[in-house]
Amino acid sequence: MIPGNEGRGYVLRRICRAIRHGYKLGARKPFFHKLVAALAGEMGEAYPELRRQDGRITHRCCCRRSNASSETIANGMEILEAALAPLRGKPGAVLDGAPPRSMHDTFGFPLDLTADVCRENEVAVDAASDAAMASQRE
Repeated sequence: MIPGNEGRGYVLRRICRAIRHGYKLGARKPFFHKLVAALAGEMGEAYPELRRQDGRITHRCCCRRSNASSETIANGMEILEAALAPLRGKPGAVLDGAPPRSMHDTFGFPLDLTADVCRENEVAVDAASDAAMASQRE
């Protein structure tokens, strides 16, 4: 499944975003599945299914998805870091659209994460890339 704007794709996109924030904090190994127990403890009264199914959620869903998403984030960040390296510190720098499209198509690296990382590095993403991605999605 590829991160998207609706349903499970949206949830996956949010998970990828959370994993990327963990990555920024230095977490290079899957960690997301470790959050289920805390979530069940905090939200279990409102969502009793969390408590009843926390083992299944942790191992069958989050662990698998977290491992795959962590690998996606790690691969994408490595490629993106390499693409951004020569652009850092250059006023008005623009990242060519090829790396973001390739990362998305090949690894499923979410485009909004690419945009976030570029924004944090004060690098713009080629506007023609946005148009190409929009037509590719259609």
